[in-house]
Amino acid sequence: MQIRLTVLGPRGGQTEPGGRPAAACDVLVTAPAGTALAAVASGLAAAVAAGEGPAVLYAESERLDLQRCTLGEPPLVDGAVLCVGTPAEPGPELADAAAQLHVVAGPDAGGVHLLHGGQIRVGRSAQADVPLDDPDVSRLHCAVTLAPDGRVTVEDLGSTNGTAVDGRALTDRPVRLASGSLLRIGESVLRLTTGSGMGGVLDTAADGEGHVRVRVAGEGAVGGATVAGTGAVGGAWGTRAAEGSGAPGLPAAPGAHAAPASPGSPAPPASYDSPARPAASGDGVTQHAYGTAEWGASGGSGGAESPVVPRQGGAPEAERSRTGTPARGTPLPRGLRKRGGLSAWARRLTGGRGDETAREHGAYDEAYDGPEGPGAYEDWSDAGPLPESVPEVWPDAAALLLTALGPGTRLWERGPEHPEALAVRLGTVDRAAPGQSALLPAVPVTVSLRETGALGLAGPRERLAGLARSVLAQLAALHAPTDLEIVLISTDRARTPGERAAEWAWLGWLPHLRPAHGQDCRLLLAYDREQAAARTAELLRRLDEPETAAAGPGDAEPQEARGPAVSGPRTVVVVDGDPGSAALREAAVRLARDGGRAGIHVVCLAETAAASPASPVTETYEAACSVSPAFRACGAVALLSGDVATALRVLRAADGQPAGHGTVAVVDAVSAAWAQRFARALAPLRPDGTGGGHARVAAPLPQAARLLDELGLARATPASLMARWAAAGDDAGALGGRAWAVLGAGARGPVVVDLAADGPHLLVAGPPGSGRTELLRSVAASLAAAERPDRLGVVLVDGGVDGRDGGAAGGTGGGERPGEGLRACTDLPHVGTHLAANDPVRMREFAQSLTAELKRRAELLGRQGFAEWHTGRAVAGRIVAPRGAPDAEAGGTVGAAGAGDIEVPSSATLRLRPPGAVARPEPGPPLARLVVVVDDYDSLLAPALGSPGRPAAGSVVRALDAVARDGERLGVHLVAAVRGAERVAETEVGRRAGLRVTLDAPGGEVEDAAPGRGVLGGADGRVTAFQAGRVTGRIPRTATLRPTVVPLEWDRMGDPPTRRPVRELGNGPTDLALLASALDRAAREVSADQVPSLL
Repeated sequence: MQIRLTVLGPRGGQTEPGGRPAAACDVLVTAPAGTALAAVASGLAAAVAAGEGPAVLYAESERLDLQRCTLGEPPLVDGAVLCVGTPAEPGPELADAAAQLHVVAGPDAGGVHLLHGGQIRVGRSAQADVPLDDPDVSRLHCAVTLAPDGRVTVEDLGSTNGTAVDGRALTDRPVRLASGSLLRIGESVLRLTTGSGMGGVLDTAADGEGHVRVRVAGEGAVGGATVAGTGAVGGAWGTRAAEGSGAPGLPAAPGAHAAPASPGSPAPPASYDSPARPAASGDGVTQHAYGTAEWGASGGSGGAESPVVPRQGGAPEAERSRTGTPARGTPLPRGLRKRGGLSAWARRLTGGRGDETAREHGAYDEAYDGPEGPGAYEDWSDAGPLPESVPEVWPDAAALLLTALGPGTRLWERGPEHPEALAVRLGTVDRAAPGQSALLPAVPVTVSLRETGALGLAGPRERLAGLARSVLAQLAALHAPTDLEIVLISTDRARTPGERAAEWAWLGWLPHLRPAHGQDCRLLLAYDREQAAARTAELLRRLDEPETAAAGPGDAEPQEARGPAVSGPRTVVVVDGDPGSAALREAAVRLARDGGRAGIHVVCLAETAAASPASPVTETYEAACSVSPAFRACGAVALLSGDVATALRVLRAADGQPAGHGTVAVVDAVSAAWAQRFARALAPLRPDGTGGGHARVAAPLPQAARLLDELGLARATPASLMARWAAAGDDAGALGGRAWAVLGAGARGPVVVDLAADGPHLLVAGPPGSGRTELLRSVAASLAAAERPDRLGVVLVDGGVDGRDGGAAGGTGGGERPGEGLRACTDLPHVGTHLAANDPVRMREFAQSLTAELKRRAELLGRQGFAEWHTGRAVAGRIVAPRGAPDAEAGGTVGAAGAGDIEVPSSATLRLRPPGAVARPEPGPPLARLVVVVDDYDSLLAPALGSPGRPAAGSVVRALDAVARDGERLGVHLVAAVRGAERVAETEVGRRAGLRVTLDAPGGEVEDAAPGRGVLGGADGRVTAFQAGRVTGRIPRTATLRPTVVPLEWDRMGDPPTRRPVRELGNGPTDLALLASALDRAAREVSADQVPSLL
C-alpha cells in the first residue's frame, strides 16, 4: 500500500537546505495494509526536521493516537494533511453559517465564504475580508452585511467600476441582497446562498488501502443525466423570476438594459419551438442560458415539468432535455472551521503556518454595525416567495469545490453517454433573454471536446494557468477516473523544471492521473523529454490500433458522431507549451489532429501576450502556434484578451486558421490554492466497483506474468473457485461445460481462448527453451479453474522422453525427470490420466482406451453433436410431465409418468407414497468435456532411435489423430505442443487446429523477458501478442515490508517505478500446488466426481 501525505512542520526553527522554512513536505508512505501510524511517525516528523523526541501528530485539530490509528484508514488516506507538534487551525463549519457567498464567475472564481453576522468587505486589497484577484475590483469594493434577522444587504464602498445586483447598479444606499441574487463587482460574480446550499452526500466506505470508495449514482438517476425528468424551473444561477414578464421561469434583472452584442457574438435565437441544436454545427462553442423553461411557439413557458436549456452544446444528434440533475453542493465534513471560508482556508493550508495576515482575512464574526430599521436600505426583492433554484448543467467552481468536499451527488455524474460529457465552461457573458429586453447575467460559454477534438488556450501565464486549472477541475469533478484519464506533458524549457513542477503539483493529487492501463509510470506526468516520449508513445499506440486506424488520419467526420465507437475511457492530454524535440512536436500535433477518433483530446496551452488592438486576434493566434505547434491543430481556441487579460475570445478554428470573430466572455479562472484544496479532496476517492463495460486500453506486454494474477485468483480459495463453477453452470452458452483456457497477459488484459467456440484444438509451436511446456501447464490449470471436475476432464500425455522438451518458462516445477514436464499437473482433481511415453504396454493400453472412449461418445450422441445433445437434455429436464388421471384400482396413484411422490385418494387427505413405489426416470450417462494435453507431439510422430516408447508411438498417434478428426462433435479437444508447426502440417492435428500459438525463441528482442512470449492466431486471421502465464513458480516471498517514508518528487513521478526484485520462496509450494489444493477442496465441497481414468 502506498499513500501520499503532506506533513506540516511545527512553527519556527527548522529550515530547508536553501534557507527557506520547512513549512510543508509531500511524502510517499509505503507500508502493508493495517500498519499502525506509530511505525512511520518518526519518519513523518523527520520529513520536516521536527527534531528529536517522540512525534506528536495531528489531523487538523485532532491529535492522533499513534497505536490505534491505522495507515490507509480515515483520516490517514491519500491526500491527507498532518501537522507535527501543534494542531492546525480548524476549518470552516459550513452547516453553522447562516448564509454563504459563492464566487461563481470571474478571474478568481470558486471561493466559498461563510457569513456569520456583521459586515464583511469585498475587494482586491489584502485588508478585505473576501479578497479577490480581479484587477477590475477596487481595493475595498463593497460591503455585505448579515443582520440579526437574517436579512442580507450590500453597499458599494465608492468603487471605481461600481456594483450591480441582478444587473441593476447600486447607488449610495444599501440594497437588499436576496438569496440566489447575483452580485457583480468588476469582472467577478458572486451569489448569495442561504442555509447549507447543499443537495446530498454520497455513500462512502474506506477500503483500508488509503482510498474511499464512493457509490456514484448512475446516469438517469440522481447525479446523472436523464432524458426526461421533472424539476422546478428557476432562473439562471438561482435568480428570481421576472416581474410581469408572463414567463414565470425566466430570470431577469429589474431595470437592466440590453447591452449591444459583442462583434463576434451570435444573435439570440429567433425561435425556441423545440430544444435547440448547437449554435454552430460541429464547432462545439456554445452559450447557454441554463435553468430557463422550455419555450413554446407563443413565447411563453413550455411547462415546468421538463425544463430545457436553449442553445445547449450537446451531441449534434441528440435533441433531449437535460433535467433531473441534483441540487448543487453538499455538506462539508465535520471539523471544518467556523470562521472564514473555504477559499481563505485553502490558501492557509497550502501556504504553511506562517501566513498570519491571511488568517485574519477570514474573520467574519465582527460585531454587527450595519444600518438598521425600516428605510435603511432599498428592498428590490419580490413580495412573493423566491422560486426554487435548479442546478446548472455546467456548475461553477464553487459548486465543484463543495461537490469534491462532500462528496456531493453531482460527483462524476457524466458518464460516457452523458450529453454533456467532456463539455467545459470557459467563461460567462451577459446575454439577452429570449423575447425579453432584460439580460440574462453570467451565461456560461462552453466548449465540447468531443465536438472540437482539441482545445487551445493562449494568454499570459498567470491567467492562462488559472483558466487551465478551471478546465481540468471541471473534467475531474464531473467524470469518474474509470471514464477519463488526464495526462500532463510539460517539457517547455522556457521555464525551469522546478517552476513547471510547482505550478502543476496540484494536478498529481487527482485520481485521474493514476496509470490504470499498463502505463510504465507512477503518475501520467511528463516533466522531461524522456517522460514525454513515454507518454506520447503510450497514446500513439492507441491511434495505431487497427480499429482506430481504420477511420484514417484527418477524418473530417464530427467527433461526436464517432463518439460511441470509442470503447475505452477518454483521455485528456494537457500539452503545456513547446514539447521540445521535433519528434515530440510531431506527436503532439498528431494527437491534437487525429486523437479524437481514439478518445484522446488535447488541451494545448501557449503563453502569449493578451490579445489587444496592438496585438489582434490573428497575431495572437499565430504567436500561440509558434509557441506550441499543436495549437494549430485545435478545433477551438480561447484567447485571453484585454489590458488585464480577464476577457476571453472563444473561436472556432478550421484549416489551421481562426474562423469568424468568435464570442467574447469574461474568463473563469481559479487560484492555485483553490486547486490544491479541490485536488486533495478528490485524491482518496475511487468509484465503488470497476469501470463496467469499458474495453481495456492497450499497454506494453509485461516481462513476466503470473497465471494466478491473470486468472484473478491471487488468493486461490475454494469459495472463489466454487463461485466460478456456479457461474459456469448457469451459462446457457456452455451447457456441456466450459473449456476456457487463460494463456497469459496481453496488451488489453488476460488472453483467453474458448476451445469449444474458437477451437476445437490448440497447437503450440516453439523452439526449445521458449516455454511451451509451462504454457501447457498453465492451460491445464486454467481449464480446471473454469469448470467442475465432473463437467471437464483432462488427460496428460508427455511425449518427449528423450530430454528434448521445450522447457518451462522460467524453470520447471522442480524434480521431474526429462519427458515428464506435465506430471506437476497430476494433482489437479480434473486430471484422470497421465501417460509418459516410455512404456509401450501402457501406451498401447492408453491408445485403446482413448479410441474406446471416442466410440462410446459416438454411440451415445448418435447423429447429434456434443452441444446439441446437452441442449436436448437441458430442455427435457425442464419439461414437467402432465399429471395423469387417477387410477381407480390403484387408489388414485399418479400415472405412468411417475412424476410425483404423493398419492391422491378420493378424500382430501394427502398421504406420502412408499419410497419404493415411485417410478423415477434413470438419468442418462454423464458426458463431460475432455481435453487431451500432449507435450512434444512431434516426438511421438518421429521417436528417436532407442526411445523406449518407439514401438507403441504409432498407436498413440493414430488415437490422437482420431481426436483431432472427430473430437469437435464428440466434445473432446486436443492441445498439443511441438517444436515447429511444419512438423505436423500434414497431420490431422495440424490441419484441424483452429487456434495456433507461436512462441518466440529465448533471448529475443525484449530484454530480460521471461520465456513464454508469443502470439495467438485464430481461424479468422487475427493475431494477439501475449506473455505466457507462469504457474509452477514458487509463491513470492511474503515477509512483511518495512514501512518507509520518502519525500515525494513530483517531477520524477513520470519515471518508471523502481521495481524491487521479487524473490521466490525456495522451499515453498508452487502456485500450481496451491491452486490444486484449493481445487481439490472445492471439488469435495460440491461433491464433484472425477472423470474416470483411461488407464
